[in-house]
Amino acid sequence: MHADWAMQHQPVRNRKVLVIGCNSGLDCRYFVEAGAKSVHGVDVDPGIGRDYQHPVTQYFRTSAEKMDLPSDTYDLVYCFATMEHVPDIAAAFNEMARVTKPGGVIYCIASPLWNSRHGHHYPQYFKDYPWAHLRLTQDEALDYLRRNAIPIDPSNGGPEGVSSYMFDRNNFNMTPSDRYISVCGEIGHFNVLKNHLDLEPEEMLDEEIRKELEAKGYSSPDLRAVTHYFIARKDRPSWISRLLRR
Repeated sequence: MHADWAMQHQPVRNRKVLVIGCNSGLDCRYFVEAGAKSVHGVDVDPGIGRDYQHPVTQYFRTSAEKMDLPSDTYDLVYCFATMEHVPDIAAAFNEMARVTKPGGVIYCIASPLWNSRHGHHYPQYFKDYPWAHLRLTQDEALDYLRRNAIPIDPSNGGPEGVSSYMFDRNNFNMTPSDRYISVCGEIGHFNVLKNHLDLEPEEMLDEEIRKELEAKGYSSPDLRAVTHYFIARKDRPSWISRLLRR
């Protein structure tokens, strides 16, 4: 769905696409099938590109915060459900802006944000304990999973694997939602189409939980901010703009 929406902002036929957080490569397939000239993927995962290979794809195992890629190159820079894992989001957004071609588009969706209900990325195991990662310690989360005999998918490493993953700063940037807005608001030379947070309705935040977490320093808007959208088109040099208007 988001790949389709990104291509509505920037058609990719015969153009260059960069996929940030491409993981095993399956997200690259959408743009290849849409006729992209080249599709490059970036990820720190050792299994980068293992599930999708194509003559027009190329993978780079590197961080979004410092990409060894040329400036002003890509017509579309696409990033979905990745930025919430990147430690330095300012560096990553600035790198995305750098490699985007003038006239090109950044389409970035970060979700779920760390301070949201399921910011730990395990909603299936904490259905009855929203904001578990903010309300519990790692040991308490492990005890909750064991005590309630929550069935854990073996690929998640059992209760120990789940609780360890949730609280590992190498997995999440633990960044408040307003930081995304301020960082993207400082990116220059782009026409920003969307720099927006999707918030759950206030009634979705139980009053007792709100008080519990506000006492820990979290705000209601931050707790309800699930998704950050950043969609922007890079400015063309003035002489190109004048030429296109003729």
